[in-house]
This record gives sequence, C-alpha cells and structure tokens, in this order.
Amino acid sequence: MGHFNPNESMTLVTTPEDYPYWTTVKPMLLPRGVPHQYMYALFSGGVFSSWEQIERERVLVPEGREMLVVEEYDQRVRRHDRHSTTRDEESKETGARLAARVAEDKTEADAKSPPSSVTGSPSQRFRQTNKLQSRYKRYMPSSYHPSPDAMLFLVCYHLPVKLSKSTEDGSWSAKWNRDSLISRSDNSIAESMSTTWVGCVTYHARSDQEELSEDDKSEITAILAEMNCIPVFIDRQLAANHHGGYCKSKLWPMFHNVDILDIYYSIWDRAEVIEWKEERNNGEWWEAYQTVNRLLAERVGELCKENDTVWVHDYHLLLFPSYLANACRSENLFRELSHGTQLLEGVLDVDIVGFHSFDHARHFLNACKRFLGLSYQSRRGGNLGVDYRGRNVVITISHVGIETTLIREVLNDPKVQEAARQLREKHKGKVLIAGADVCQRLSGIPLKMLAFEQFFGNCPSWKDKLVFVERATLTQTRLGDQNYSSNEIRKLVERITKAHGPECIDYEESSSPLTIEQRVTLWLASDILMVTSIREGLNLKPLEFVFAKGVNPENPPGVVILSEFSACCCVLNGAVRVNPWNITGLVNSLDHALTMSNEERLGRRARDLPYITNQPAANWTKQVLSVLHEATENPEGNEEYTNMEYMDTEIGRSHVMRVGDRSDFKQLNIDKVMAAYMQSKRRVFLLDYGGTIIARENIAMYVKKDFTAVTGKRPSRRMMEALTNLTNDPRNTVFVVSGVTKKSLTASLGHIRGLGLVSDNGALYSWAKSIDIDNTEDTNMQDDSNPTDRHWHQHSFKFDWRPVREAVDPILKVYCARTNGSVLRYAQQSIAWNFRSTDPEWGLLQANSLQNDLEEVIRDLPVNIIRKKGLLEIVPEGLNKGVVARQILTQDAAISNDHPDFLFCIGDDTTDESMFKAIYDYYAERTEESVHGRHGNGTYEDFLAAGDEGPLHHVFTCTVGKKPSNAHLYVNNVDEVEQLLQALSKAFRRGTSCDGQLN
Repeated sequence: MGHFNPNESMTLVTTPEDYPYWTTVKPMLLPRGVPHQYMYALFSGGVFSSWEQIERERVLVPEGREMLVVEEYDQRVRRHDRHSTTRDEESKETGARLAARVAEDKTEADAKSPPSSVTGSPSQRFRQTNKLQSRYKRYMPSSYHPSPDAMLFLVCYHLPVKLSKSTEDGSWSAKWNRDSLISRSDNSIAESMSTTWVGCVTYHARSDQEELSEDDKSEITAILAEMNCIPVFIDRQLAANHHGGYCKSKLWPMFHNVDILDIYYSIWDRAEVIEWKEERNNGEWWEAYQTVNRLLAERVGELCKENDTVWVHDYHLLLFPSYLANACRSENLFRELSHGTQLLEGVLDVDIVGFHSFDHARHFLNACKRFLGLSYQSRRGGNLGVDYRGRNVVITISHVGIETTLIREVLNDPKVQEAARQLREKHKGKVLIAGADVCQRLSGIPLKMLAFEQFFGNCPSWKDKLVFVERATLTQTRLGDQNYSSNEIRKLVERITKAHGPECIDYEESSSPLTIEQRVTLWLASDILMVTSIREGLNLKPLEFVFAKGVNPENPPGVVILSEFSACCCVLNGAVRVNPWNITGLVNSLDHALTMSNEERLGRRARDLPYITNQPAANWTKQVLSVLHEATENPEGNEEYTNMEYMDTEIGRSHVMRVGDRSDFKQLNIDKVMAAYMQSKRRVFLLDYGGTIIARENIAMYVKKDFTAVTGKRPSRRMMEALTNLTNDPRNTVFVVSGVTKKSLTASLGHIRGLGLVSDNGALYSWAKSIDIDNTEDTNMQDDSNPTDRHWHQHSFKFDWRPVREAVDPILKVYCARTNGSVLRYAQQSIAWNFRSTDPEWGLLQANSLQNDLEEVIRDLPVNIIRKKGLLEIVPEGLNKGVVARQILTQDAAISNDHPDFLFCIGDDTTDESMFKAIYDYYAERTEESVHGRHGNGTYEDFLAAGDEGPLHHVFTCTVGKKPSNAHLYVNNVDEVEQLLQALSKAFRRGTSCDGQLN
C-alpha cells in the first residue's frame, strides 16, 4: 500500500490485550474493484529490517463498502479470511477471480521478465538480488567449482616444460618450467579439474641441436604423458618461419606499436631493407603460421569432447581462437598486416577473449569496429561484449598475478638468502637500484642509463653511495635489435663508469632468462626497482619485487619506479610512475625514491601488497574460467547489455536537472551576490572542498599521477586569505563541507580559527573555535594530538554494516579483481571503491556498471551510494552533506536566535546535490505555506513555489562548472570561486561592489 517503499508503508499496531494481532491505526481508503499488490515488512527500532519471506506479492481486490482482511505474517495462504459488510456475492466472486488472475498473471510475468528488469515489487527484487549475489559469488575464484567430468585444454606454442637429454645414456627427462605462466603449480586449476597441456616441442629450435629422431619423439611423448602434456612436433624450418619469422618479425613488433615503416627502416635492418621490400619471406612465414595453428587445432580437435574447455594462449596462435597475453596495440596495426582481417576473425571465433589491461582491449575493440564493422557493449558484471556472427563474444580484462606460493618457497631458500647477502656485500654500504630486462630497444635500458648519468652530474655526492645493477637477457630472437641494443648499452656503461667510477654500474648479460631464484636474489638485495620500458606487454617482475620486499614485515620496503607504458602500471598504485622519455623527470623520480621517508614507503607498499597477495595466478585462472562458464551456461545473462556509446560516465544517478531545463539556471552575477551580502545581517557559507576551494585534477589525469593525487595540495594563498577574512566578520558562519578525512582537512584548513569544518561527508564536524556547541546527541572527539586544538564531534548513530557487507562484498570484490588499479576501502562510516588509479575510460565504465548492480542489492537497505570523482562510496542514509547542512542551519539559528538572511552554498560534484536539496527544504519549511501542510521534494521548483515569504533573493546555490545540477547558479572554475570569495571578504571594508559577472 506504500508502493513497496518501506518509508511510505502503512503502520500496524498492537496492544498487550490484542497481541499477537496487529491492525492498521485507521481504515484505508481504497478504490473498489481495483487489484492492489502488497507485502508485509518488518521494522526494528523504527528502522526497516526485511520483507516477509513469501513466494510473491499478496493481491487484494476491495469489495463492498467495508472490508476486513485477516492474514498471517510470513505465510501466504490461498484463501484469506475476508469479510465484507455487503451481501453482494457476485461482487465478492468477481473480486476473488480478479485477485487470482492478477496473481497468476504476475507469476507468468515474473517468469518471462528478463533478469535485468527490476520492478518495484519486493519479491521480484528479492529474487533478483539473490540471483545477482549468487552470480557474483560464482565469479569469485574461491567459489569456482567445475563439473567433475569437465576437461580443460591449455594450448600454447611452447609447452611449459623443460626437456633435457642425458649425456651419459641419452635418456630424456622433463620438469615444469616454473617461469611459465601456464605451468602446473600449487593451487593451480589442475588441482580442481582435469587439465591437459597441448603445445609444440621446440627443444631442437637452435641450430646447434640436432633434429629429434622418431625414438626421441616416442620417449618424450611417453614422459610428457605422465605430466598430462600432449606434444606436437614440428621441424626446425617450420619453427623458424613461424616463431622467428611471422611471430617475432611481424606480430611482435606490431603488438608493441612498432609499425611497418619502423620495421623496414630500423637502424639495425638497413642492410636488409631491400630483402624486406621484396617480401621474399612473407609468404613462407604466413604459410608456416597457418600450418602451426592448424596442427595444434587438429590435435586438440582429436582430444576434446562436447562441454570441454579450450584455452589458447598468446599471439603465436591467433588463428586458433586465443587468449591474448601480449599487448594488443593500435587498431591501425591490423590494417598494416596483409592478413589482419583473418587474424581478427580468428580471435573472434571464441566465447571469450581476455586482456591484461583495458588499454590493450580498447585497441582490439576499435579494430573490430573499424575493420569488421562490429559493435561492442558493456555487459552486466563489468565485462564487454562484441557482436560477431550472431553471437556475443565476451571481452574480459584481468591482469594475471604471480605465483605467491612459489615465491615464498624461494624466499625461504637458504641458498637464495646467501646469494642476496653476497650481492649486498659486493656493493656494501650502497643503495642498490635493480633492473632486469630483455636486451631490446623497447625495454628502454639506455633511457635509465642516461637518467643515471644525469643524476650523478646533478648530485655528485651520491657517487659512492649508489650502484645500478642491471641484468639484460639475450633471447636470440630479432638478432638485429638485440645486437644493436647490446652495443648501445655497453657504450653507455663504459662512458658512465669512466666518468663516475667503475663500481657505479654492475651490468651483466645472459643468454637465458633469469630463473626465479636469480630474480628473487636480486629483489632481496635491492632497494629500488627501475622499469623504463617504452612499450611492454606482460611484465610480472614489479609485482614479484613488491611481494618479495613486503611479505616479511621486518624487511625494509622497496620502491618501484615504473614506466607508464608498462601494462602493470595500472595495477600497482604504490609505484612512482614515470615517462621514460622524460630524462629530467626520471632523474627527479630517482631522487624522490632515494630520499623517500620510510612512512611513505610503507604507505606505498600497503597499497599494492594486499592485491598481489590475494590475486595469485591460480585465482586469475579460475576467475577467467568462471566468466567463461557464466557466458556459456547462462544464456539469459548474455542478453544484459548496455550500449557503451550512450553510457553516462560523468554524473551520478541522483535526481538532478539537465542543463537548459530551467530558464533560471545561469551564471553567477557577482553584483547580485554582493548586494544581498551587504544588505544581510546573518550569513552562512557552505563550501565544498575538492574542486571548489581547491583545484581538483581531471579524473582522466589520475592515471598519470602519483597516488597521493589531490591530498597533498593546499588552497591558494588568496583563497586562505579570503576564508580568514570572511570568518573574521562576526556576522558570518563559514563551513567547509568535505568528503575527505579529518586528518587531511585539518592539515589544510584547521589553523583558520573561525572556520567550521565537516569531514567524511558529515560523519565528523568541528565548529569555529570561538563557538562551543553543546550537542548531547553527538560524541565529543577532542584530539589531544591535533596541533590546531579543535573540538570535533561525531554523529552518534549506531549502524550495523553486517547485512550491507553481506549484500555488496561479493560484487565489490569481483569489480576490484576486474578493474586493474581499483582499491576497496572499509571505514567506520563507509565502504568505498576507489578507481582513481585505473585507466580513466575503463574506470568510469566499470563505476557505472558497479553502481547499477549495487543499487539493486541495497534497495531495501538503509544506505545510499555517493558518486564522487574517482570514487563510489556506500554510506548510511543519515550520513550525507544534506543532513549536516540542515544541522548547521538549525544550530546557527539557535546560536543567533534568528535564521540567516543570506546563504551561499557551492560545490562541484553529485555529493553536493544533497546540500542544495536540503537548503530548499529548509527554507520552504520556513514559509507560511509549508506551515499549513505543504512539503516539497527538495527541488528548486518547490523552493520557488514557496512564495515571496521565503528570502529567495538571499539564497544562492551554485555549482562549479556548467553541468546538470539542482543548483540555480554556476561558476566556471575554482579561480572564479576564489575571485568571488575575495570580493565578499573585502566588501564590508570597501562598501562597494564589483562589476557584473565573474571573469
């Protein structure tokens, strides 16, 4: 009867004599013969607790003039005891039939309604919420339980094994390659489902090794069968044309944004330009690429059965529908490839395509749209989808983790610990800067060398205190690039050591990649890891470094200097991000890392270590498989799309006006504000913080910035001066209302004695030091450690977060895992999902999708979702800026024995909309019309309708930036806010006004 809104429900009461019977306080007036759907709700302490647990809504059709309905709570009976004062049997029979038909139609509609539709019905919402929660719980790696008879085929070009042949008896042995992403390890997917690895044996690929005999192949096949590995043997020439030719000479450069002209005219390839232009090898390479893909596909086709899962890894097998583990770069690269369309179509002939970062997925999606004309959408749950040949191919983005269990074992290895000790002893008393890269141009090793050289030139005092330990791997592929890079690096090392001493650089080259033991040795011994790659796909070394330095709390935390072009840059929030081309910036970042306080180092480690620890490679595998299972086993879920072209990525879902909807929404005129200010006797200012009195960076720039973002900034000197002057006027009450923490707000503004402060969206507040508020309902929070000696109050309301966390935790954890760089924070008064360090476009898309899902599961919970720039926050219903704005106005009126006749409120984002609405309500209630029973909905129209009694010309609500808002005025930027406050702060001295609008 309250439209399924607990706040509008009809109250039932009882007495000691009547209990357990409950009745309405007074009869309800309902139209006769019209079906009404309803349910009973349980309240505890005046707060909504739950809906009754019945299958579907109750249906009532009023009969006669009066009607008594007797029912039992939490039990839906087929026949209600309904009594009517009329004898009209036909009316009763008609009503019963109508009620039954409505219930029947409702059941049928529920069955047909798509999962994405959410009606006002609590039973439908209850079922939809349960379905949504169970779906996200299935997404969680710990909840993934494959079918007992399911088989997983992991297909790759290089089998993740190491083969060796005995020099004594010629026998073969095999062991897992622990550095391979898909090798078998503890807690891997192979522990929970049958897994078979299929790939090529490339033992003979080097020219110094003989071709495998048939006996060798038989013995290797038998040995690998014990490891559930199926080998595919290819001859040396086929391997050379496929891997060294098409993969490394064509695909690899292009996937790293090296286009055709760069390849043709590379310095190291000039002698080969004519051969390249003739395309003499291209036909052989392409044929070899097709052959290897076909051989592997045929072998898997012989083995797999219906309902088996085939997971194909890496760019070597694009024609065999694949999971890309390499960076997918600009869509134009597919245009430059003569077989680009075939490669795209090969990838799309799957159920799911995965990428480690949104940046790579974005180029792939653009290529699909431009070259194949395919559209893509945002799917429910945070994934993307591409329409291809009548199917919707799922695009999932999730960065793989590291094998934490394996690294723990290596960290505890006495040999590794001793090797690390020896390396530190070798460079005793010095700070070690580590680097471990492939010897190639795109690794950017020369750039870090140049930065190191410039740093010594700028800071000669560090000469004997610093050493650069670089380990370069010679992969023996793309030899022109490798040899040129090696020669360049060696020349730089020689030049730097000659100028600054032979011990300032420890450089070594190796023909094989560093083993896990060698890498961990380097991480343990080093203080800083420096990665300056120009283009890079998957690189897990920075994650290994953070884990190795942080798994033992007693170890000093390390610092990662990380190129913004690295894929893991969007995962590590605590890294110092750099542009490797900016040598001066590299030098400054190196200086910052060397002089960084231990507190900041610990803070940076705390941002990354939980993610790395809780997202091992095994979890990543299960997470991707759970997405695949959902896409193939839940057809109705596949229909839940949102066209990305029409998604709103900037504004929250609270009710706001559109720009241009109101003729009164206009730019603030300083003359009008000044005139009202000069005529008034009691004034109140409510000012937002970030984006209003302090400049806020564009959300799209967060990905480029240090993790401290805005928190280290302070308002300008002129802004501080304006605030101080305004608070010195005894007629003014000035508050800064912010969502930042008490610590941050106090550090910036706590020294202004006459300024009131509100932090944490209203959870904590502090009046001006000259005002002593006696609020018995709230808790006094005097902080003896606070140098500003402020009295803080905390809103005293107890809130039970348990039901909220039960509802939202599964969803939040899935979005954290799927959105690289996002962080989940639990505070006393809120739960926050921070996406400031994610890819800007991907973060906004995920935030929109997450908000949709959260709104469904919290619909009947006493919480709200607050959308900020780079943040999605869940807070109790009674905790928002609007509540504290009303409280400030009420207490200010009590202190001065009168309501303020001038009010100026300004903010820049959706959290400030509640302040505007609260102000309209507050002043509307002061009017004569509202006294007689008129109440508004907190809109500007209600305020206008309040009549001339309200001091409309003295109330100013303003937003920063021309955008949808409930405010009726706007300024363009923070500079105009500063200009206005400066003018007002000097007005009472000057006695004059300014000219016109702000400029």
